[in-house]
Order: sequence, then C-alpha cells, then structure tokens
Amino acid sequence: MTRFSRMTAPALLASLGVLAASAAVAQGKPSFESLDKNGDGKISLNEASTDDALFTAFKSLDTNKDGELTREEFAKYK
Repeated sequence: MTRFSRMTAPALLASLGVLAASAAVAQGKPSFESLDKNGDGKISLNEASTDDALFTAFKSLDTNKDGELTREEFAKYK
C-alpha cells in the first residue's frame, strides 16, 4: 500500500489543485526582476508593457500615482 492509496479523493483533488495553481503562477506571471529591465528597483509603464495583464492593471496597482511600480505595489499583482 502506497501513501497515495490512503489519501481520500477530496484530499487528492485538493493536492492536485494546489499543484496546478502553483504551476500557473510559475508560468503566467513574470518576476519583478525580469520586468525591471534597467535595474532601478521600479517598474515603469514602458517596462510593464511587455506583460499585457500587468499593463492593464498598472494604473490600479500604482497606488501613489507616480507612474512606477515599487516592489510592494507589484506584490499586489502576484
């Protein structure tokens, strides 16, 4: 008997859901570092334009309305 044969169906489905969600996050959203092309510690609207979803969300994420996303503002996107 393996450890998986003792797992209930709902527990197995929940585990698979967590794995699928993790894979989607890993594949779907770029890292702060990959978007911060000039390495200044901020993401400009121009830098954000390489990711359609981030570009669309940029205005609402830029809470201090300075035209750049800090690491803290970007964390709300993830």
